[in-house]
Amino acid sequence: MKLSGSFGTRVRELRQERGWSQAKLGGEEYTASYISYIEAGRRAPSPDAAKYLADQLGVDPVTLGFGEAADVGTELDIVSYLVLADRALHTREWSTALDATLRAEEMALASDRLDRAWEAQYLRCRILVEKSDFTDAVELVLELCDGVVTNQSVTVRAEVLNLAARILRSVGRLNEAVEKAAEARRIAPDVPRRVEAILQWCASCAERGDPPTSMQAEIEELSELSNLLPDGHLKGRIYWYVGNLQHFTGDTEAGERSHAEAAVMIRGAADLVLWSRVQRVIAHFKMTRGDLDGVWEQLEIAENAMRLTGRASDLAELAVEQARCLFLLGDAEAARDRLLETLTSEVFSIAFPSRAETYELLGDVLLSLEDNSGARRAFRNAATDYEAIGAGPRALEAWRNAAKVPEQ
Repeated sequence: MKLSGSFGTRVRELRQERGWSQAKLGGEEYTASYISYIEAGRRAPSPDAAKYLADQLGVDPVTLGFGEAADVGTELDIVSYLVLADRALHTREWSTALDATLRAEEMALASDRLDRAWEAQYLRCRILVEKSDFTDAVELVLELCDGVVTNQSVTVRAEVLNLAARILRSVGRLNEAVEKAAEARRIAPDVPRRVEAILQWCASCAERGDPPTSMQAEIEELSELSNLLPDGHLKGRIYWYVGNLQHFTGDTEAGERSHAEAAVMIRGAADLVLWSRVQRVIAHFKMTRGDLDGVWEQLEIAENAMRLTGRASDLAELAVEQARCLFLLGDAEAARDRLLETLTSEVFSIAFPSRAETYELLGDVLLSLEDNSGARRAFRNAATDYEAIGAGPRALEAWRNAAKVPEQ
């Protein structure tokens, strides 16, 4: 069996001929949103879904392009599309990459290769993350968490749970991210996946405002696990995160040493995205301790690297750090303008930690410019965002900052 690339188009045409809404076509089995994705070619229906839609429309599945009359999708065809998608991911050709994964998934489902369908879905998730399309990525990764293939292998499940935790963090669903990471940590069958789970768990906890002391056991375990890893990016990420917590707890010298180790192990030639993030984080902590020497230049280097990667989310977060630097250098107006521009970015259209932190910084900047009403509003926006993502302690602090702003 094979699913025609025009499946969604045929479903939409027949539905519209009947004057039906997407909700009516889906009935009690499928949501209007799911039907919309099918018609737009953004989801490949399962064989059961294809049969259900054909029955609803009163046609044979072959009419929709699903059935024995279509060409047989071979293993080589599926693999070729997965290879194309992976190559397009690395060259950041998003449309080509997403289309290739959808095509591979369609062929895999039509030939009952659920393992290859899973592979296509997982790859599509990664592409959506790189594209900064976190809303679609969340929906897809949660489907994967409940998938048949995912639950047949502990290794696969741990991999999907770690990816889910990362994506849930990106959209501010921190409590869910903590839960996914905790499960991944419990079942991880090897050191790399366990390390990834602990990193995601710690990052989620930190972003919702948990005290660094509550993560001390995890930091000690990461230090032990790092001895089992070769020098490289994963070990570098351990140093990176341990360095962050050392800075948070006031151990600046240890934090600097850890970040220096991270900068050595995470090489730009291998992963420019990760390398540029490390540069941004190192610059951030230099600013928090009042050391502005070379920070602007370091941020410019990171920006040049990020522009090569094409990641909107990274560029937006970097712009916030550049605004922080401008503010500390005494140019509050330029900092304000950059923050206001960043907040209009599509990446910042939903509540998540970086947006809340941006509002907090904007509050400080506006307060220095004696725009008290604007500062109060910015702190309140930060508090509301923190509440929305489950970061209670940080929300409380933002509400306190709003209350401290003098009336004009």
